[in-house]
Amino acid sequence: MNDLPVDLLRSFVTIAEVGSFSRAAEQLYRTQPALSLQIKRLEEMAGVRLLERSGRQVRVTEAGQVLLTYARRILDLHEEALARLSAVDTEGAVRVGVLEEVALGPLVDLLTKFGRLCTKIQIELVVATSWDLARAIRENRLGLAVANRAYATDETDVQPLWQEEYVWATHPDYDFLDEDPLPLILDPLDCPWNVRDRVLAALDAQGRAWRIVFSSLSLSAQQAAVRAGLGLGLLARSALTPDVRVLPPEAGLPAAPTAEIALYRAANATSPACERLAEFLLTHLCAAPGTTPLDTPFRSLTIGG
Repeated sequence: MNDLPVDLLRSFVTIAEVGSFSRAAEQLYRTQPALSLQIKRLEEMAGVRLLERSGRQVRVTEAGQVLLTYARRILDLHEEALARLSAVDTEGAVRVGVLEEVALGPLVDLLTKFGRLCTKIQIELVVATSWDLARAIRENRLGLAVANRAYATDETDVQPLWQEEYVWATHPDYDFLDEDPLPLILDPLDCPWNVRDRVLAALDAQGRAWRIVFSSLSLSAQQAAVRAGLGLGLLARSALTPDVRVLPPEAGLPAAPTAEIALYRAANATSPACERLAEFLLTHLCAAPGTTPLDTPFRSLTIGG
């Protein structure tokens, strides 16, 4: 048996975890035919069938499950070795801004892992809206940020990470579709959010009356309001909790546009510490009002150091 290349193992693991060639292609920023060729090559090298396709779904075979366990360990060791070699002596501090839904996901675990690998780099994690994060990047008050790409200017250094899907969510025991106006749970209207604005414009075009029954910049507060049955929430799919119900397209509500989440980089973010962290985030996450000044302080925490 030949050696198994790391890039083929990474593609295999991604497909196995998301259960779809198309979604894996989006995460890895490759075409589906390219991924299919990689898996074919990996199976030829391994001498066994690793994946079984059934329509759009993908099932990992018994042999594939064996390889999957080792592949994850190999990728972790590979990334750890590269990080150790490139960053072991790097020193400095980096302020990183993130959306709340990103902070509640795997990002904090990733940054903690980075902090263990690069013990001389101190990370300050800042949680805010995409608009605020993009503004802070332009003003060089943050080194890096993970936010909606929609707020980037032509001069902003951004690199795509993943596509974030937004869905209508509600309490499982409540049906608000017949209510007039529709009770909505959203960000405050005076806070810029392109996804919300386009959905509200689509509701207006449908002639559907709506009203805001609960608004907050806090994702946790919006999740609680949805769970309490106050109305319909527009939430990122990654931020859904098991105790809410997602409305299907048949419900007749306008589909929300997909948001492209990207890594922002400030113009003065050129330190070796910032370089190391940017490389780390790109490797792991790619497998992902108006002119009002920022009057309220960011919430932040410090990792490492």
